Amino acid sequence: MHSKNMMHRDLKPENLLFRKEGDYDCVIADFGLAEFSDIDEYLFVRCGTPGYVAPEVINIKDMKSKYHPICDIFSLGLIFHLLLLGKSAFPGTTYNEVLSQNRACNINFSEEDKKKAGP
Repeated sequence: MHSKNMMHRDLKPENLLFRKEGDYDCVIADFGLAEFSDIDEYLFVRCGTPGYVAPEVINIKDMKSKYHPICDIFSLGLIFHLLLLGKSAFPGTTYNEVLSQNRACNINFSEEDKKKAGP
C-alpha cells in the first residue's frame, strides 16, 4: 500500500481483522479515509480516530498541506503500545481529553510500564 503512495489514515484495532477464528492472517479493513499521498488535494485533510492519529495529521493547520504514508506507522506504534501495555498511549476519559492528549503527543514511557511489558 505504502509503496503505491497510499495512506490508510485510520489504522486502529477495530480496523485490523483476522480472516477466520484461530487464524493469524490479519487484514486491514475500512479504507474509507484512505488516500493517495501524491494527489493535488486530499478530500479529508485532518482525519482519523483520536488516540491513533499521527501528529502531522491531527495538528495540520494549512488544509492544502500534504503528509506522507509514514503517518500510518505512527498509528501502528500506538496500536502496539496498547497491545504491549494494555492501555492507550492517550488515556483520556472523554473524546476531548483523548483528542487533546493526541494533539500534544506527550506519551509517558514510565519504567513501571516497561516492566509490565516484559524483557
